[in-house]
Amino acid sequence: MGHYVIRVKGNLSRDLTDAFPSLAADPEPAQTVLHGYLADQAALAGILNHLDMLGVDILEVMQVPPTRPPKDP
Repeated sequence: MGHYVIRVKGNLSRDLTDAFPSLAADPEPAQTVLHGYLADQAALAGILNHLDMLGVDILEVMQVPPTRPPKDP
């Protein structure tokens, strides 16, 4: 499906970020950015539902456009 960036409020603990093995976690001041490739809409919905069940405030969800390899000159 695509590469997603999910920005959440607060710094998630290692235990919380380990709950999302398909995503990398980058802590930023007062928020955490989870990002990674998700196979389909169901995978995205599952991640968002899991975050909601954990009581994590979701600030932003965006799909990153695919990058194209540079054209040969």
